[in-house]
Amino acid sequence: MATAVPGSAAARELSDLTDEAVLALAGAAPSHARPPFAVFALGGYGARRLLPGSDIDLLIVSEGNARDLEPLVRTLLYPLWDTGVDVGHQVRTRAGQVRAVSADLTVATAFLTARFIGGDERLAHRVVADAFKRLRRDRRRLLDEIGARARTGSPYLLAPDLKEGAGGQRDIDELVWRAALEAGVPLTNVPVDTALEEAQDTITAARWRLHLHRPTARNLMGVADAEAAGIDAEAVQRALAAVQHILLATRDAVRRTKRSTAEDPPAPLGLADLVSAAREGARVLPSVERAVYAGGLDHAVPGFSALMTLRRPGLSHRYTVGAHSLHTLVSLFNGDQAHAGDALPGDAFEALVVAALTHDIGKREPGPDHAERGAAEAGSAAGRLGLAPDPCRIVETLVREHLLLGEVATSRDLTDEDVVLEVAARIGRRDLVEPLFLLTAADMTATGPDVWTPWRRSLVVELARKTEAALSPEIDGTGIVSMAHACRDEAARLALAEGASRAVLSFIETAPLRYLARRTPGHVLRDGRLVQSLSGPGVFGEVALDVRAGDAPDTWLLDIATRDRPGLFAAIAGAVAVSGLDTLAAEAFTSHRGVGLDMFVVAPSTGAPVDASTWHALERHLSDALSGRAGLESLLEGRRRHYRPRPVPDATPCKVTLGPCGPFSSSVHVRTHDRIGLLHDLASAIQCAGLDIRRAVVTTRSGVADDVFDLTDAMGSPPQRDVLETVLVPLLAAAADNGSGR
Repeated sequence: MATAVPGSAAARELSDLTDEAVLALAGAAPSHARPPFAVFALGGYGARRLLPGSDIDLLIVSEGNARDLEPLVRTLLYPLWDTGVDVGHQVRTRAGQVRAVSADLTVATAFLTARFIGGDERLAHRVVADAFKRLRRDRRRLLDEIGARARTGSPYLLAPDLKEGAGGQRDIDELVWRAALEAGVPLTNVPVDTALEEAQDTITAARWRLHLHRPTARNLMGVADAEAAGIDAEAVQRALAAVQHILLATRDAVRRTKRSTAEDPPAPLGLADLVSAAREGARVLPSVERAVYAGGLDHAVPGFSALMTLRRPGLSHRYTVGAHSLHTLVSLFNGDQAHAGDALPGDAFEALVVAALTHDIGKREPGPDHAERGAAEAGSAAGRLGLAPDPCRIVETLVREHLLLGEVATSRDLTDEDVVLEVAARIGRRDLVEPLFLLTAADMTATGPDVWTPWRRSLVVELARKTEAALSPEIDGTGIVSMAHACRDEAARLALAEGASRAVLSFIETAPLRYLARRTPGHVLRDGRLVQSLSGPGVFGEVALDVRAGDAPDTWLLDIATRDRPGLFAAIAGAVAVSGLDTLAAEAFTSHRGVGLDMFVVAPSTGAPVDASTWHALERHLSDALSGRAGLESLLEGRRRHYRPRPVPDATPCKVTLGPCGPFSSSVHVRTHDRIGLLHDLASAIQCAGLDIRRAVVTTRSGVADDVFDLTDAMGSPPQRDVLETVLVPLLAAAADNGSGR
């Protein structure tokens, strides 16, 4: 068996060798007082399809009684059992066999491939004649029962059951049974059907190799087993599909004969058919599979029928490329997505349907990047199906990015705003987030039962929600990313031109996108040098300060880098104030490595000149404030008493406005009359509310402070609106009205 060439010929040869062994054993049985008998091979053995691990099914027919046949049965079966062969056997009289084939479908189908091995040949002929006379009488009932046989699995499974699964040996058996019932004699194959013979040979060869490779799983062609056993899995997949569709066509022909109706020629599938299939769901999948296998989509997607048997095994994937695509199509609006497509505009809905069908078309060629490879072809297919240019472009985007949400949601930190902004930039349009989510859900559902889990769904939902918010006009995530990338590229070019260190280049590469979008390349390069001057990521209390003249007279730009911590912005604002400086504008960011980057535009708050002593004092106050040494609050209070607020004819009342709760932070807008220490007081109020300043944009014009803070809670999530209204707003109002000194 190890040296045989796997296939139908080897199975026939093994059957013949087994016949010789059975004959020899039967001949060795004691002949005295032994009644005439006939030995038949049944089932697969009868059809000469014996495999290395197959059972041997025997039928012994005799007109004698069972006791007289005991010596024959022992002599025949015991040696076979001793070799470890599984032998199934029945001992019946001729009349008993006739009754059995009429009463039991399994007995009847086994006898439809019966083959006489030895014994009394005249008795054997009588047995066959009598049994088939009964089978012909019961033919219609038997055909109905055979046609109602349960068929499991799919011929497009990547790990198919080659015996009991759809398209496997049992389906071939059904075709043989039908032919035998029509012919009225036992048959081992369907006469004159080359396609079926080729499929039989391919499936037999694969099962032979599996029996030798892994006897315990001898009919399940797993991906790893197929490769290890040297099976041509692509050929097997084509054979299974061929058997499946030959059988279905045969069953259809029987039904048409009963109804006296003619066969309808297969019609190409159009866009309306695909939309209908998506809405109808899994119940229409069998008919769609048949139409596609027959070439019903090849007019729109050339060669799609070949994808039905194309194997591209991947992690958790269950089906061939084409079958997986059809499963994705019919999974679009299943389960909790049942009505999800109702809100989509017509063009977007149709684009989603075409994208589901074509999302894996790039897998025609093996290798990575199939989504990118298939996007243009998917767009062309959409055009051939009748979609207008804009929906065709939507199809291309959906296909190109169909892995994006799933991969990012399960591998990246969704609390990192930059992650979401990059996703938003790749999608580009807010109205495409929902279709892409639906495609992701359907693709994962079709991939396997352990893929679209509640946990994974929750992550993808979170990412989709945040991405949709990032693409809103208020955030303009695409614009932020575009400006940030342009700034990063130019800053990196400047850094390389001057031979900057790896630390500076690393800072430029990892700087937050919002920060980059609001900085010039030169400013980013200076900040990189500033961060480099810290000890590693910076120890608490260590400060790096850069001062340069501002654009307006008597203004200065301060860049401050230090290790981020709760209350950092309040401490810096307080140190600036006690150093005799007014804050005209400020922005605060935090790098991915935990370094706070704060930019202040300042001017003198008194008539005292600003010189080196001012910056030395600022550095000292910063160091004291950030290291936790006491003194900042008392110094601020002293300045408030000494420098009373300047009278303002129309003092601006404090107004606190809550912005929308975004995907990463909630914004609070404070507008009030400026004073010494105001920014410190506002930031301290935010800290007292248990909130953290994620970003701050501070401006002061004509004595009016106009400050916007993006806030998170202690867990890094956007604080709820009721918390802001009941806790923060009163604290901010009290801080603004505190009376003396910014």
